[in-house]
Amino acid sequence: MRTRQQGTILVAAVAVLGLGAGPSGCLWERSDDSLGSFCARPAGGDGEEYCVGANRSPGDAWSQAEAHGDPPIEMWAELPRGVSMRDLAASKDTLDLWLGNVDRVVSYVRDEERNAESYGATLFGELRFLLEYAAGEQRLLLQEEPVRAPARFKEAMIEKVDAERDPLLAALAADSQSMAAAQAVFERARDEAAPLQAEYARVVARFRDYRATEAVETAAYAALAGEASRSTGDDLDGVERAVLAAAREASRAPSELAVDMMALSAQIQASAASFEEAIAPHGDFLATHGAALPDMSSGALRSLNAMLGYVQQRVARSDRTATALLGGVGLRRQALLVLQGGQEAREAIVRSRTRKASEVFREAARARASAVSAAPPVSERLGLPLLAERCGALLALVQVRPLCEAAGSSWREAGCAELRGQFDVAEAELRTGLPRKIAAGLAVLREKGMAAAPLDAAQTRLDAGDVKGAAMAYDAAVRGAEGT
Repeated sequence: MRTRQQGTILVAAVAVLGLGAGPSGCLWERSDDSLGSFCARPAGGDGEEYCVGANRSPGDAWSQAEAHGDPPIEMWAELPRGVSMRDLAASKDTLDLWLGNVDRVVSYVRDEERNAESYGATLFGELRFLLEYAAGEQRLLLQEEPVRAPARFKEAMIEKVDAERDPLLAALAADSQSMAAAQAVFERARDEAAPLQAEYARVVARFRDYRATEAVETAAYAALAGEASRSTGDDLDGVERAVLAAAREASRAPSELAVDMMALSAQIQASAASFEEAIAPHGDFLATHGAALPDMSSGALRSLNAMLGYVQQRVARSDRTATALLGGVGLRRQALLVLQGGQEAREAIVRSRTRKASEVFREAARARASAVSAAPPVSERLGLPLLAERCGALLALVQVRPLCEAAGSSWREAGCAELRGQFDVAEAELRTGLPRKIAAGLAVLREKGMAAAPLDAAQTRLDAGDVKGAAMAYDAAVRGAEGT
């Protein structure tokens, strides 16, 4: 019994390394807690805890908690009804039952919900308190047993067992020494991780402070934009300097925070690698006793990566805003200079910009005409035309027609001249040509025995006059028939 208790202590101690402490007790009515129960508590709720009996799934407790609050959601496994912690520590069968429930809870949050924040709350909450409590009770029970011949314990046990010709007990005695060595590695890793945990808490606090300044930063840029829109030529230089100063300040603090995040991430990875190297020689022993290695780093690394992503995106957004403001200041300065010039200068600017707009519109018109004149692509195996892209090109061409017929469209004339001969043709193809091609293609697919559902969906759109939707559904059916 002594060796079995020691082995169970190791299982609990391994699990404890990744977990944390919190208050216990469940307010939700349990279904059947005679074999234990699964409990959940939402961080964004009113502090209530929701539990179901161990005869049900941990997901039932999660669903109740999720309905009453926002993630992260902390989960844990309660002891069987009527069992004290000392009773649990003294009974291998009861302890195995409860540890099995613990595994189910942790596996559900990690593998089913895949929520990093909830996984962290589960590992650093009530579950750790209960596991440490159980491990402490086991240590007390072991200390109450008499210990003889502490010196040469391993050798004396093996000699005694040899005399009794019981090699199994000899192996168990040797295992007790291996257990102590493995436990020493765990404790050393926990001690070395303590400073990293404190630094992680400081980084998280700094990140929260930084995130809280986003609204102030946005308001400052908005104020500068308003000031620029009201400024005269003499004041614009000051606005430019203010925009540059705001951009530098918006990048300084997050840049320092990002460097600290990356440094801490590297330290955590190095610590995890050191632990894996130190525990590797004990891998077979741990596997024999069913002790799973704790995940001591992935949660923190994922969190740091998410925070770093926010910092980088916000800095990039700030840079884009500052660049746009500076561009707007430049345009306002040019506009003010134009207003200060004579009528002839203003007319020259208008002519230049009209000519440029006309050239841009003409190039776009040529591109539309080219897209319409090209033959639609065909599928590889069946040789059926793919019509969604052509339908889009025809619609784009038809939508330009009102611009070419509107009064005051003289600057578009060069582009409209490229298109006028194609407007009627494009509208006719949209009304009759494309629907006929879609219907013919659907008929071919039906003859080849394709499933009716996607073909019926395309036909329904076609009957309703939705040519674009029908073309897209038809193309999808063709690709589905070819397996592409």
